[in-house]
Amino acid sequence: MTHIIFSDFREPAASEAYEIAYDYLLRTGAIRDEFEICVFLAQHLAAMVEQGQTNKIRMANRAIGEYERYISECETLNGQGICGYENA
Repeated sequence: MTHIIFSDFREPAASEAYEIAYDYLLRTGAIRDEFEICVFLAQHLAAMVEQGQTNKIRMANRAIGEYERYISECETLNGQGICGYENA
């Protein structure tokens, strides 16, 4: 599986955090849609850069936690037809 590369010129640690988070989620089997995870991580890491975050490990861990919460909420809401993804 290939994935989209992320880079933020404002903070080089963001691209490293992206790779750490993506690799972790891939290894744990949490990625259900490649495009979705790439967009999710890019949006959340860019927001962290805007907040002044510079620690790649902290950023990666926060992005992983946010994605895991998102997946959990989607699985809960999907039973009600609210979440915007198709069940595999």
